[in-house]
Amino acid sequence: MVSGLLLAPLAKGFLTTISLIMAIGAQNAFLLTQSIRRQYHFSIAALCVLMDIALITAGVFLVANLAQAGGHWMLWLTWLGAAFLFSYGAMAFRSAFTNKGLSDQKEWIKSRRSALITAVALTLLNPHAYVDTVVLIGSVGAQYAGQSSWFFVLGACSASLLWFTLLSVGGSMMQPLFKNPRTWQVLDVLVGIMMWTIAVSLLWAQ
Repeated sequence: MVSGLLLAPLAKGFLTTISLIMAIGAQNAFLLTQSIRRQYHFSIAALCVLMDIALITAGVFLVANLAQAGGHWMLWLTWLGAAFLFSYGAMAFRSAFTNKGLSDQKEWIKSRRSALITAVALTLLNPHAYVDTVVLIGSVGAQYAGQSSWFFVLGACSASLLWFTLLSVGGSMMQPLFKNPRTWQVLDVLVGIMMWTIAVSLLWAQ
C-alpha cells in the first residue's frame, strides 16, 4: 500500500506534467487531427507516451545528478524553469485571445510509417519538448530522492499516458467541440494558470 509520503510526489509528478502537456502545440494538434480522422491515432499516441517516458525519466535523474555534483546547478535550473513557466503562461493567456481553433487540414498521412516519423519529428525537433521534460519536470522531480523520485516519475508518466489516450480515443467525439475557438480559449486560460502556479511553487521551494 502506498504511504501518504509517497502520494505527494506521485500527485506532484502528475499535476506538473498534465499542466505542461495540455499546452496547445504541434504534437497535440497533430494527434488530435489524426484522431478526428481515425487514422493511425493509436500508434501515434503510443509513440508519444514512450517518448515522454524516456525524456521524463532522463530529465528527473539528470537534474538530480547535477544537483549532487554541487555548485549552483539546481538554483540556475530552478530560475530558468520558473522564468520559462511564467513566459509560457503569458503566451497561453495571449493565445486565449488570438486562437482561431483547430484547423481542419486537408492533407492525409499516407502510411503508418509516415505518421510515426511525423510524430517523432514534432516531438524531438521541438526545443520545448526538452525544456518541458528535462528542465521543468526534471527540476521539480529532482527535489525528491530515492523512492519518492520514482513515484514522481510514475505520476508524470501516468499524466502523459492519460492525456495522449484521451486525445486518441476522444478525438472523433471532440471534433465539433474543438472547432469552436472558445473551447481553445478556456483551455489556454487553464494552462496559463497552471503554468504560473508551478512557477511560484518552484521559487517558493528555494
